[in-house]
Amino acid sequence: MIIKDLFSHKIHSSKDSWSNKLIDLAFVFAEFDRMPYDRQLLEERLSKISPRASSVARDPSKFRDEISAYPAYLGLYRVELIDGEWHFVLSDTAKKFLVVEEPNVPAFMILQLLLFQYPNGMGVAYYSNSDSVRIQANTRDRTLEFIGSGIRLSPFRLICKAIEAKSILKSTSVFDVDVNIDEVFALANDGRVNKKISPDVEQVVEVLEDFEKGNIKPPDDYENRFHILKHTNFLEPSRKSICLRTPLNKEDRSALTEKLYLINSIDEYFDGFDGSENSDDLLKPIIDASWGRYFDGVKTLNSSRVEILTSEKGYLDGVEDVEQEKEEGKQKVAKVYPFRKRISDTKEAKSTRKTDRVDPEITRIKRQRSNLIHKVLLQQLEEYLESLGCDPVENDHIDMFAKLPYNGKYIFEVKSTTNENLLSQTRKGISQLYEYRFRYQDEVGYDVNLCLVMPGQPKELDWLEEYLFNDRNIGLIWFDDDGQIQTSSNGKSLVQTLFNPPLN
Repeated sequence: MIIKDLFSHKIHSSKDSWSNKLIDLAFVFAEFDRMPYDRQLLEERLSKISPRASSVARDPSKFRDEISAYPAYLGLYRVELIDGEWHFVLSDTAKKFLVVEEPNVPAFMILQLLLFQYPNGMGVAYYSNSDSVRIQANTRDRTLEFIGSGIRLSPFRLICKAIEAKSILKSTSVFDVDVNIDEVFALANDGRVNKKISPDVEQVVEVLEDFEKGNIKPPDDYENRFHILKHTNFLEPSRKSICLRTPLNKEDRSALTEKLYLINSIDEYFDGFDGSENSDDLLKPIIDASWGRYFDGVKTLNSSRVEILTSEKGYLDGVEDVEQEKEEGKQKVAKVYPFRKRISDTKEAKSTRKTDRVDPEITRIKRQRSNLIHKVLLQQLEEYLESLGCDPVENDHIDMFAKLPYNGKYIFEVKSTTNENLLSQTRKGISQLYEYRFRYQDEVGYDVNLCLVMPGQPKELDWLEEYLFNDRNIGLIWFDDDGQIQTSSNGKSLVQTLFNPPLN
């Protein structure tokens, strides 16, 4: 058989903002975790996400891609039979890296793309509120062809192995080579390497040598869809080739190297489809959920491997390259960043990896703001302030700053708290508010009001509100189910000018 595509055209990941869409979907699917599979309810929920808060497709006809492609190609969730009925089950990897206060898309992507393979369990359609299931005919035929040809192919692992092989072939560092797309498809279609999930590097070198000599060629046409790889923060695809991301410093270089060689040593493979001859055979690993459980990096890979593959040593610690310091001089973290109108989810602030390296806290803040609950709260806050006649702004540090037209100015810090992280996130919010008031006093004045914004009243800790109001002099607001702004009676004096009419 001829392999002409490796990644899905249904996952439109070419824009940097796509990672936010992945996070939004994870949060929505998390709402349905362990609930009966009801496609209509899921589509209704997706359609209710505000365009100002999310980049999830607004066209309901496109939801079928979100509902089918994301579990099939990324293992975002699986469907399991529970008490004789299909249920949604969010993957453990999504729970650990996406549905959290500071989502980490690269970590999720590396773990899941590492396990994505051919043959696999895609093309399956589930029937709501039942135990019925079927597999699409075109996908069934292709998968059976893979099995009959003995194909065992992990596109991500093949590319990583090709980078190592190319460095051997060229007698240079893995950071000084790239693999062109023709080479990738030549490898994917060569029987010496596509029948082993992690082919020997010597065999890959041999195939690449044959390619250079013109002895083998890629298919006449193929689908050049590799955008998704850039969201790993590990591989960098271009129109014609793929290479490792350029290291930011020595520690980052070491971490990237360790990841590459670990990936190239992993030979985990799901063999539950082996020997399948028809639809019923292919559906067995689907019905017993063995494929879905395998396609979940945190469940399949041991903890030490997960730790290495998701490590950000050198990337988020602000370590500068020694040689670069000599050439450019030590850069300093900016004390303040300029204010701007809040950027919608489908647009992105101008930022560079260099800025994030110098001030790694900015990367952490960006991740926090990609949390869907955080975005919804910010949207509610922005719309409410605009209704008061304000022109709220943000910057790389401050979630929102507003000067009211009649009286009062506020720095807002939004926290998408849960029962489990309420105290830790509150502590972090308090620290941020004090720090931002100090750092931005020339821009906003030291008399600015400080205010936390939460998803609801923090009733879990009965002393917390008194501590915020009376001891820390920090206001607290939230929005009820009807979108109305709320605060506690004993904290009204701190945020009274936010209410229209003002509170007494």
